Amino acid sequence: MGEEAPEFRVDRITLGSKDCQQNAIVVGDKTYVIGRTDDDSKSTFGIKILDKLTQTWIVPTVLGAQPPSKSHSAILVNEEKILVVEKGISLNDSIWFLEIDTPFVKQQRKIKGSEVVSWSKGVLGVAQKPVVISGPSGVGKGTLIAKLMKEYPLKFGFSVSHTTRSPRVKEIDGVHYHFAGRSKMEQDISEGEFLEFAHVHGNLYGTSIEAVESVTDEGKGHRNRGTNPKASKECSC
Repeated sequence: MGEEAPEFRVDRITLGSKDCQQNAIVVGDKTYVIGRTDDDSKSTFGIKILDKLTQTWIVPTVLGAQPPSKSHSAILVNEEKILVVEKGISLNDSIWFLEIDTPFVKQQRKIKGSEVVSWSKGVLGVAQKPVVISGPSGVGKGTLIAKLMKEYPLKFGFSVSHTTRSPRVKEIDGVHYHFAGRSKMEQDISEGEFLEFAHVHGNLYGTSIEAVESVTDEGKGHRNRGTNPKASKECSC
């Protein structure tokens, strides 16, 4: 099963540092340098780590969707994560965390055998929380979710899962599933872009971060088919 970095709640932010293109944050024996890099086509965040014990630079694997590249401030929250606040954009889009030693990052570091960091988007106030509805095939998961959707249309939304299987008759890409190529989906999973995934009858099924965020951005909780359409479904409120 895949696992994605959790969202963190922020109630209030005080900006105490000046706008800049680079921030150096010292955490134990490492210095994390977060800087904006520009080329002819786009501006992106570059992250380097200085190991003070060996005096060597490390370029980590960076997971998750990165923030827009604007002027930013970086503040150390604790030894697990760094708060990055973007300037010049809406408040809801300006709060990000660079996870450097959270349980998710530790897991990915072990899997990849190299240094890993991960971006996760911050949330002002109370974030939407998923509710998993699980049971055997035919027990009524779909009926229950359909009832929730009907009675609370403004509270629940549908996040479309990804799968590598071929579309069936009358299935529409982007409505019933996002039908994806195996190599592309495997790559996205390895880059931490999926909340969860599973192999089912020779095909991959999974829930991407982007699919869930497209629902939560509408102010709704999400519900999803889950990794195995015959075993579990999930929703959120």
